Amino acid sequence: METAEKATLLRSLHRAPALLVLPNAWDVQSARVLAALPGCRALATTSVGVARSLGFEDGEQAPAQEMIRAAERIARAVDLPVTGDLERGYGDPVGTARAAWAAGVVGINFEDSTAGTMVAVDEQAAAIGEIRAAVPELVINGRIDVFLRDAGGVEEAVERGNAYLAAGADCVYPIFCPPSVIGELAGRIDGPINVAATPGTPPPAELEQLGVARLTFGGGLAAAAYAEAARIAGSALGSR
Repeated sequence: METAEKATLLRSLHRAPALLVLPNAWDVQSARVLAALPGCRALATTSVGVARSLGFEDGEQAPAQEMIRAAERIARAVDLPVTGDLERGYGDPVGTARAAWAAGVVGINFEDSTAGTMVAVDEQAAAIGEIRAAVPELVINGRIDVFLRDAGGVEEAVERGNAYLAAGADCVYPIFCPPSVIGELAGRIDGPINVAATPGTPPPAELEQLGVARLTFGGGLAAAAYAEAARIAGSALGSR
């Protein structure tokens, strides 16, 4: 598929009756393994997983060009739509969005906090509008960090979610929202919402019934892979 076709497909999957489960890859091989799973329709990247694979920590500490190149390698390695976790655009959201699209990445996460501080809702909405105008076909997932930063609750998340959708986001992501408010958020936000898979998150079938459009894993899959590698190696080392 061409890049534009992948973008159209990814956008449509947010509106399909079935929950869109997006496994998060962190390198080419993880992308290939995850894309080959039955039922996998698209992939996401994880900023923390990619950054650590490159020798950096999360939080825009990795150079933008390295993160974009890594996302490009993942996108070129599979024949599925790939959306990239490119944080808050590394100081140049529009330029980063354009570079991602040129690299074959058909969607982005766009965060509304920087250095641990929430960005004003109108400023974030304006930035989403600028990205939409610059790259019309890009699928934008507007991340809402109020629960992550302990900077508000449901009312703040709903206000931000609806503002971001009105500005041009395709989906919004109230990351780490409590499981008890997922249904309320899905009902009050006027568009698709993304939920993170955490130990307390309801199973996919229940999320679908609650009206959630998209489920992602963040850095969880990469962390689990490293933990399993350490467990296996540690077992062998401990048996000597």
